[in-house]
Amino acid sequence: MTVRFAVRLPHSWCIANRDALLEVADLADELDMDISVQDHLLSDSSVSPCGHAHSSNGDDRTVYEGHTTLAFLAGRTERARLIAGVYVLPYRQPVWLAKETSSLDALSNGRLVVGVGVGALRGRQEDKGQNLQAHGSIAVREFDTFAIHGNRGRMMDEYIRVLDALWTQESASFEGEFVTFHDIDIYPKPVSTPRPPIWIGGRSEPAISRAARLAEAWYPSQASVEVFEAGAPELARIAAEHGRPTPTMATNLFASVQADGEAARTAMRDSLGHRFQGDGPLFAATITGTPDEARAHVQRYVDVGVTTFDLKFLPLTLEQTLAQMRLVAAEVAPGITPRG
Repeated sequence: MTVRFAVRLPHSWCIANRDALLEVADLADELDMDISVQDHLLSDSSVSPCGHAHSSNGDDRTVYEGHTTLAFLAGRTERARLIAGVYVLPYRQPVWLAKETSSLDALSNGRLVVGVGVGALRGRQEDKGQNLQAHGSIAVREFDTFAIHGNRGRMMDEYIRVLDALWTQESASFEGEFVTFHDIDIYPKPVSTPRPPIWIGGRSEPAISRAARLAEAWYPSQASVEVFEAGAPELARIAAEHGRPTPTMATNLFASVQADGEAARTAMRDSLGHRFQGDGPLFAATITGTPDEARAHVQRYVDVGVTTFDLKFLPLTLEQTLAQMRLVAAEVAPGITPRG
């Protein structure tokens, strides 16, 4: 299967500004890479990976709304897939989201990927060697703002079914636990057939099950090769039980790829080391090192079935992002052997 690379747009933290968004999107289109966004109402320095590269001109509280950002760049690009990586689905009214995503998919000529997730887990401090305390704090503030205090898994399943019905049916009716409507016809329909692909974020067992039952891809973030090795058989088993093809697998990972491998590792430690319990977990769940080292690590993911790599380049500067995009396109991607 074809292996693709995407770049996380500079729409968050101190790097975020309009000109940076345009430069990264332009280069992604030139290099035949895809572009992606995260989805947050709030941000601050506790979750920023800027490290010592922090821009004095930027503000870590900045996070451009993800769907708006993709819409802004849809008309700027021609080839790049527009990846929502991921919409926190419980925050969003699903009928309106169906209208927005259908419109964006049509306007971009079928380039939208609708990644969705439940959001960070309340109260969880650690997961597979990663410190999640700061993310949990942001999530609590967001959930409180939207008055979401439970049932997120059931909301996810129902909202996905709402999206599917409104995208694919001429006129849809739905009666659920959270959403009820009758004879709603959303037009224009998406260009993508039978619908825009849905990717499920999250490393948990419920996320794997949801991807297998309802989506086209499983799309966890900061997941090691071992996470995919463990999850892939379950993904296939559950999909088969529901008479569905096995979803593909994608991941979004922080990356630092430089000609000087030690400089790349230093940048990764400086930007992200505080989130991990040592170099082992840090480098297992990131793409770090020289182009040769990066290619070898990417190949391990590909060998267990991962087909899309959504990369968040560090150090977090526009210049390094552009330079590493070129390096990945020239020296990492061409050497990858797709899984048979």
